[in-house]
Amino acid sequence: MFLKIDPSLATTKDIHSLLLSAVGPRPIALASTIDKNGVRNISPFSFFNVFSSNPPIAIFSPARRVRNNTTKDTLENIREINEVVINSVNFDIAEQMYISSKDFPKNIDEFDESKLTPLESIKVRPYRVSESPVQIECKVNDIIELGKDGGAGNLIICEVVLIHINKNILDEENKIDQEKIKLIGRLGGDWYSKGYDKALFKLKK
Repeated sequence: MFLKIDPSLATTKDIHSLLLSAVGPRPIALASTIDKNGVRNISPFSFFNVFSSNPPIAIFSPARRVRNNTTKDTLENIREINEVVINSVNFDIAEQMYISSKDFPKNIDEFDESKLTPLESIKVRPYRVSESPVQIECKVNDIIELGKDGGAGNLIICEVVLIHINKNILDEENKIDQEKIKLIGRLGGDWYSKGYDKALFKLKK
């Protein structure tokens, strides 16, 4: 027996909740942007993944708010400055990531609120998150609006121009050690998952 949900007959809020609970764990992009006045912003997004290696492309999607159909500062900043830093989120910065997800006024610097440390980038203007184990500097190639109503995504197509990797998460072959990077993923509601320790298993190629 299956419960059948027709999106055309359900509320956006219900569809949003169902999809987030059914599709996961989702990687988290802690996106760092800056507006034309130099105000810094960081915000996490779990509508995120990598989609190409040549050219190296990552995509994340700041959705329009379901409750009032407004857009997030991240999207508005990228429309002004077509650059972003995608910072990986691990267990060590989970609490700070959560704080940065709150709806602060546009003139508030989430680096200050979350107590994360801004680090100057090399090829782009937005700042990196020093505590993040991997920081990916990107130029934004395109923004694709998926709709105009609350809940509609906006695909931010990012081309990777520089990657910073904390050497402490590397193994003896200079590859990223999954037990050291300690990535976390997003599930539904208040739930998250760990990508290391007892949450790990392998399937041989």
